[in-house]
Amino acid sequence: MQVQTIKLILLLIVCGFGLIILSNQLLVKASERAHVVGWICLVFSLCVFIAPLGILRQVIRTKSVEYMPFLLSFFLTISAVMWFFYGLLLKDYNIAIPNVLGFSFGVIQMVLYVIYRNGAKSDKKKLPEIPKKIIILEEHKIPELTEQIIDIVKISALLNSEKIPEVSHPINDGIEEAREHQNMPKDIEVKM
Repeated sequence: MQVQTIKLILLLIVCGFGLIILSNQLLVKASERAHVVGWICLVFSLCVFIAPLGILRQVIRTKSVEYMPFLLSFFLTISAVMWFFYGLLLKDYNIAIPNVLGFSFGVIQMVLYVIYRNGAKSDKKKLPEIPKKIIILEEHKIPELTEQIIDIVKISALLNSEKIPEVSHPINDGIEEAREHQNMPKDIEVKM
C-alpha cells in the first residue's frame, strides 16, 4: 500500500509539474510566463496553509488538540512571516499575499492550541476481542443436523411455492417427524 501511495504521489508531481511547464510553453507568451507561474505558485502556497485548517473543526468539536501538532503550526507561521517580508522586499505580491493568509491561519491554529491544550484526550476505543474457541461437533450429531436442515428447506419450499400440487397419498419425507419435534397440530394439511 505504501509503495503504491509513493508511486501515485510521484506520478502526480511529475505530471503536475510537466503540465505546468507544457501549458506555459505552449499557451502563454514569453513575457507573461513569470506572471502565470507566480499565480500557480500562489494557489499552491495557499493550499499549503489551508490544509491544516481541516483539523480545526475536529479540535473545536472534541475540545482537544490531540490531532493538531503545535510545532507544525508554529513553523508554518514563522515561514509565512519570513516569506512575506521576502516578497515585500522584492515587491513580488505573488510571494507576499499568500503568506499574509498563512500568517493569519497559523496564528488561529496557535490560539486554538493554547485554548484547548488542556482538553481531555480521547481514549482510543478498542474493539472487543473475540475469544478464540474451537467448536468440535460430535460425529453422531452431524447426520441429525443434516436431516433437520433438509426438513427446514423442504418446509420453507412448501410454504413459499406459488403452486402447490395436491398429493393423494402421504409421503414420508420428514414432515411428520418435524411436526412431532415441534409439537405442531396433526390437522394441518400439507400439500405438495
